[in-house]
Amino acid sequence: MSVGQSKQIILIEALCLDNRYMYMKKVFFILLTISGFLTCVSSCTSDDSCNSGEVSIQDLQDFGCNNTAFSMTVATLNDFELIRTQEDYDRHISAKCTPLIDWTGSDMIAGMIQLNQGLSSIDKVLVMNCAQNTLTLSITIMTSATLDAPNVSFNAIIPKIKDEQNLFVDFNISG
Repeated sequence: MSVGQSKQIILIEALCLDNRYMYMKKVFFILLTISGFLTCVSSCTSDDSCNSGEVSIQDLQDFGCNNTAFSMTVATLNDFELIRTQEDYDRHISAKCTPLIDWTGSDMIAGMIQLNQGLSSIDKVLVMNCAQNTLTLSITIMTSATLDAPNVSFNAIIPKIKDEQNLFVDFNISG
C-alpha cells in the first residue's frame, strides 16, 4: 500500500466518522423533538385535575350552625344566591350563627323556598361535568303530610367556582 492510498483510506475513514457523527446528531435531534412533543402532550392538555362526577359538599351544619332550614333567612325567596365572600354572606344571609368559611377555596349556594306543606328533608348533590365545564347542584326537598307551609332555607358550601365555569341549580320538590 502506497502513501497516497493510505491518505485516501484515512480520508475515507474520516468522512465515514463525520457521516456517523452527523447521523447521530440527526437521530439525537429527532429523539429530543419527539421527547419534547410527548412531554407537552402529557402536560399541556386540559386541566388534568378535573374529575367528572359527584363532588363533595358541606353545609352550615358542618360549621356548627344548627337547624338552618328554619333558623336561617336568605334575602331571595324561591331562588338562590351565590355567596362568594364574607361580605356577600353578611348582605344576603341572616342566621343565628356566623361560620368561619374559607372563602378563598369555597363558595356557598343559599336560598329559601316556600312550601305548600311541611318539610321532611333536604338532599343536595353537586356534579361536575369536565367536558362542559359545568357544576350542577341538585336540591331535592321532600315534603311531609303536615298542613304547615313554611319557608325553608337551604345551603351548600361548594368548591370555589372557577373562571369560565358554569353553575346550574336544579330544584325538585316532592312528597
